[in-house]
Amino acid sequence: MLIAMVIVFALINPRFLSWVNLFNLMRQSSILLIVSTGITFVILMGSLDLSVGAIVTLVAISSAVLIRDFELGAVNVTLLAAAIGSLCGLINATLVLRLRLPSFVATLGTMTILGGVSTWLSGGVNVFFRNPNLTWVASGSIIGRIPNAGILALFIFSLASFIGARSHFGRSLFAIGAGGVTARLSGINVLRTKAIAFVVSGMLCGIAGLLLVARTSTGTARMGDDLLLQAIAAVVMGGTALSGGSGGVHRTLIGVLVIAVLQNGLNIAGVHTYVQIMVTGLIVILAVTITLDRSRLAFIK
Repeated sequence: MLIAMVIVFALINPRFLSWVNLFNLMRQSSILLIVSTGITFVILMGSLDLSVGAIVTLVAISSAVLIRDFELGAVNVTLLAAAIGSLCGLINATLVLRLRLPSFVATLGTMTILGGVSTWLSGGVNVFFRNPNLTWVASGSIIGRIPNAGILALFIFSLASFIGARSHFGRSLFAIGAGGVTARLSGINVLRTKAIAFVVSGMLCGIAGLLLVARTSTGTARMGDDLLLQAIAAVVMGGTALSGGSGGVHRTLIGVLVIAVLQNGLNIAGVHTYVQIMVTGLIVILAVTITLDRSRLAFIK
């Protein structure tokens, strides 16, 4: 599918395969890759985190306000962004694991709450700030024209892929996704593993939120909302089933490339933004239809 899209878009417009556009594609897909990497851990264990876009927005707005009002440096803001994202992930884990709420319901609630907090922090207006170091990290390049954001995203993805495939934590996620009771009887600490997955997802969303707001030095309400649908679509198209237990972080890159190439190619082809959103939604439906293991569902409504 990915190869077919590249061929079609290259035939429509030869500029699609230019180095300028390829590096731009790398920059555009970096934030989606980071968010998708985080949510893959959650989906692998059969859960769902609908708050990833809201966490990205909250961290983006919070970072913009902190830099504007307190003139924090790039390092301090980065640490705070990761901490805020991790805290949001911990809240999700508490709701799911301690209050025994379905992950869909719990994260849907936190998504709404965090969206309200973001609007309150911003005052309903755009938050402008200036930090050249952050802007350089998000939009600049250190190795030729290769964007820094792309290098950072690939590093995070590579590290997460290694952890997901080679560590006890990664193997535990597969076991939990295949069957939580069996995993617990096998000696896996299910609660701790699930909590770590939600916290990691939140932390990576925090890093993505900081990169997103650093690109334009402007924080806006709901700026990360589109990432939820795109991240789920990327994970599913990469081969990780929503029912959990199969797939892997290493497969998510292909899904991210499909989404990024599709959006970039449609932009170059002059397709309207609303049509692009509809096409992405259609892809999610088709991807879930193909990969969903219905035999593992108790019921389907």
